[in-house]
Amino acid sequence: MSWSRISSAFSLLLSIAGCAGQAPLAEPVGQPAATLGSANQQAARARLRAVIRDQSFLDHLSAPVRETTISEPFYGHMVILYLVDDRGAARGAQASDLAESGVTREALRAVVEWNLSQVLKEPLSCTSHALSEPAHHGYYESSRLLLDKQWADLAAQAGSVVVAAPSNDTLWVACNPSPEVLQKLAVVVQNTYPRAARPVSPSLLTWSKDGWRELPAP
Repeated sequence: MSWSRISSAFSLLLSIAGCAGQAPLAEPVGQPAATLGSANQQAARARLRAVIRDQSFLDHLSAPVRETTISEPFYGHMVILYLVDDRGAARGAQASDLAESGVTREALRAVVEWNLSQVLKEPLSCTSHALSEPAHHGYYESSRLLLDKQWADLAAQAGSVVVAAPSNDTLWVACNPSPEVLQKLAVVVQNTYPRAARPVSPSLLTWSKDGWRELPAP
């Protein structure tokens, strides 16, 4: 299969109706990773993104696409897939994209988390003993799971934090949830995850000082 067909196939799988209109980000002072470099290099770096998917999503890609996909484990059955978002047209990031942006593989996650924090600026919030409304803020909503500082800040303010991300564009948040709220959240996830076009996780996750951990099913 030619490179153009591989790229086209993966682009189709990662079609992003929800993220159209997002412009490339300016290079802020303090962004992690390599030296600033040229303007073209800065622009290429600002287009780097990541999404979280269930491992099954990666398993169902064709072997040639899977071999060139830059990914890594996240937590449980979830994996991080690295993308290039060029004004709303997303495709899988390739080694050539890292070379163009001047970002090493080791620095890629830090760069992507910085870029996502600029896209997902809206502060996290939730009401104690209640289940939040689902967030439908676009293609990258579940990528908030990568932004540790946002979750640490919320936990410091609200206490126990439980989340569910059954699909890429939906994120449920509950603070100090009662058993009844956890049961309701579990039912919502069970009804949503199997039908999701881009599934993320069927589990309930809670934030801890060591990061995410899975809650037993209520």
